[in-house]
Amino acid sequence: MRKALLFAPMLMLLLTACGGGEKKEDLTAQLQEQYAAVASATMEADITCHYDDEVRQYTLLCAYTPEASTVTVLSPANLAGISATVENGTLSLSYDGISMDAGNYSAAAISPVAALPKLMEAAAKGYPTEQGEEAVGERTCLRLACDLESDEGILYTTWFDQETLLPLRSEISADGATVFEVAWSKFEVTGTGTPDETPPEPAEEGQAGEALPQSSAQNATLTGARDWTDAEEAAAYAEAEE
Repeated sequence: MRKALLFAPMLMLLLTACGGGEKKEDLTAQLQEQYAAVASATMEADITCHYDDEVRQYTLLCAYTPEASTVTVLSPANLAGISATVENGTLSLSYDGISMDAGNYSAAAISPVAALPKLMEAAAKGYPTEQGEEAVGERTCLRLACDLESDEGILYTTWFDQETLLPLRSEISADGATVFEVAWSKFEVTGTGTPDETPPEPAEEGQAGEALPQSSAQNATLTGARDWTDAEEAAAYAEAEE
């Protein structure tokens, strides 16, 4: 069983007691608070990188903490084993003689190996600009788009499974163009703590700009956290691919 950042009783309350817009607002605020409380996690994903003249694909394994993350390349084979540390906006590689090119899309300001830590940062403390309900495969998801104050012109969008709050799909775009597409295949929370900051208030569904009033869900704690099974995680990712 894996420690989830979920809150089964709170989630059921949100799904049954709120109206459509209010429900999404509360769920967004609660989701951000839960992700802000993640002290460490292990995650794996396939990343497709869109550059001006080519498309590249990587499979990455990430040992995440908010302060620093270690990312290891699993594929392609000629780059497998490269390890990188992402810390305080800097990236250092630790494989002799081989480097992983960030590509020529300088507007993205990040390397593919920094994509997963950046998406976690956005989920935890990004400013929500859009939110809505969308399907990914057979799963109903909360689509949440956020920006970060430190990354002008970059938008981080993730589709979170509404049943488990697992991240299923993500996109990182720069100046309106999609640079990275992310297909998550593993997300395991290995440690939780108390969030240092309250996440920003979400925008109305599908809109950017004026924030909504603060939700009471933002003051919730992790006392409702539950476990998910390997089968539940596998089902969520399998159904997202269909």
